[in-house]
Amino acid sequence: MSEEMPPSSELGLDEKAKRVDVLAREILGENYFHFEILNAALRENMKDGGVHLDCKLLRTGVGQEMDLGGEGVGLVDAFFDGVMGVFAEEYPSLKTIKVSDFQVGSEFEKKEGRGSDALAHARLQITNSSGGTFTFSRGTPSVTRSSVRVALDALTFFINSERAYIQLHLALQDARDRRRSDLVQKYRQQMGILVHATSYSEVIEKLKKDAEEDD
Repeated sequence: MSEEMPPSSELGLDEKAKRVDVLAREILGENYFHFEILNAALRENMKDGGVHLDCKLLRTGVGQEMDLGGEGVGLVDAFFDGVMGVFAEEYPSLKTIKVSDFQVGSEFEKKEGRGSDALAHARLQITNSSGGTFTFSRGTPSVTRSSVRVALDALTFFINSERAYIQLHLALQDARDRRRSDLVQKYRQQMGILVHATSYSEVIEKLKKDAEEDD
């Protein structure tokens, strides 16, 4: 059974970030990216602390599978490394964010018996280029799954924000060409919400470059 896409309210976002995610879902509709984790294998070198992560993802809705392989000083760092290797070129805004806090906790106090099946809660905080922070959280019985899932939630958030911004940017150009001042105002307001997520300066430069190549 495929994993359902959770609503914005379940991603541990603050109100500003929820506005971004809700708007991205509205703009992208069925093209909103959501990924299911099919499997993940972690190898950690206990001597130097290095981590290698192999992960297979499924983009739900279209059935597209992809393999990620990353290395880092920890699980989340290795996952980010793998995602950047696949998506950073296509979505340059990912280069402007960084992990500012990561925590994993459990609900042992709520369990009876040995408690080894307690939920592991992962909490990840991301800081963008302007210093804004967004918090994501997930809870599963597995520390690895919770950690990878919360990192995937965060990166999916920024990918969808960029894709929605691009769609609005193109719609704004079209509205200007057609002299639809009502739509120009609407799209500008919506883009003003999306820019809270991260910087899109490199995204705009990429769009300009692509347009020049098409000409």
